[in-house]
Amino acid sequence: MSLDPRKYLLKDLINKPPPIDVWLQGTIEQTVGADILIISDSTGRAKITKCETAHGIIDKSSLRKGTYCCIIGTAVSTKKLPEVQASKFIDLTEQLHMKLAWETEVKEANLFLEGKLIPNV
Repeated sequence: MSLDPRKYLLKDLINKPPPIDVWLQGTIEQTVGADILIISDSTGRAKITKCETAHGIIDKSSLRKGTYCCIIGTAVSTKKLPEVQASKFIDLTEQLHMKLAWETEVKEANLFLEGKLIPNV
């Protein structure tokens, strides 16, 4: 499977036509069994499915409430509570500075993709 993910804040997934390859970061609010998570960022919430088969899940203990994580996958539903099928899971709990920068990083990436921000090199 080949993904070409774009960084999203969770609120920006609402009502976008699926499927969408996404790169999300958020905090696990809830686990449902071993395969479903509810994550949140500063803008909203999303349901993450297929966690058991996502690359990067080495230890199921990382799938616990309060874990800050990166999810790369495909948004398959974007109504109300977006649903994303995970392909990759990365535990970022030890890199909390990434949480502080995420919203700005997403906004800058989107401005760059829209041609509204040109980096000085």
